[in-house]
Amino acid sequence: MRCQYTCLRTFLSLVAFAGVTSAQEAHTPSATTWPSDLLAVTETFSHTYGPFDLKPDTLQQTPPAFGINPNDDLWIVGYGVEIVDESGNKLARELQCHTSLTPNMPDHLTHDAAIGIFSDGYTESMRIPPGFGLFFKAGEGISWHPMFNNRSPTPTSASLKVRIDIIRAHRLRHPLKSLETTLRTVQKPEVYYVKPGRDVRENTFELPEGRIHAMGTHIHPYGVSIELTNLTRGEPVWKAVGITDADGNLVRMPVYASIEGYPVDAGDRFKLVVVYENTTKEPIDAMAGLFVLYSEEGSSPTHEPAEH
Repeated sequence: MRCQYTCLRTFLSLVAFAGVTSAQEAHTPSATTWPSDLLAVTETFSHTYGPFDLKPDTLQQTPPAFGINPNDDLWIVGYGVEIVDESGNKLARELQCHTSLTPNMPDHLTHDAAIGIFSDGYTESMRIPPGFGLFFKAGEGISWHPMFNNRSPTPTSASLKVRIDIIRAHRLRHPLKSLETTLRTVQKPEVYYVKPGRDVRENTFELPEGRIHAMGTHIHPYGVSIELTNLTRGEPVWKAVGITDADGNLVRMPVYASIEGYPVDAGDRFKLVVVYENTTKEPIDAMAGLFVLYSEEGSSPTHEPAEH
């Protein structure tokens, strides 16, 4: 895949946001969506990773991941991703399978935990609820893992435009609580194929004890909904129903965010139900799952605010 020099520039830029002088211009998120005390210390950086030459009719194309070693302790509190061409024009969402920024990738069907952010083409951005964040220590190795799907019969060139909202730990005015991440998918292997018509699949599992503060979905074109239910309590937790355009094409999935958080007790059993509606005449590829950001009960802030 093409991108040797662009990847190097992106790598250096991402190291720069963690403590080295950067030529990138920082700006702050909108005051209408973020508390003023956090707004004052939050910086947003944008970077473009690519371009990559994507093979036709090929799923799960993975460019080389690259490593980042922050020079400062920092918190990630939000992000956004877009797929763009070489002129910066937005491309179809379905080209993006997923992206992840994490020191270690957890298994989808275990209780393995990670500190990281995840996204797909239909979850372009997320703001972590105020009071929480993803904490990375200075010098901790972090890897950025993009993945693309090109279902077109022709080659395509695409880049990933990334926006990361960070707070340098020494600028904190109030303590933040660190969230961990776990992934759950409806089946393994994760990729499956849906025949024309309606397809409903489910899986059951446990989640780590604590409180769920944010969730997002992973889904492919023709996905309709992903629903999480607490079987132990017999209650719904969250149902994400896709937003479609005038032609019925999936354009966006909602995200779950809660300061209070949904409580998970040890031993609680959950069910994940996924619905696809294949309106074509041929089988289509599918994936479906949740990424869950949670706090452990009784855990303390990872980093206290700096003294003033």
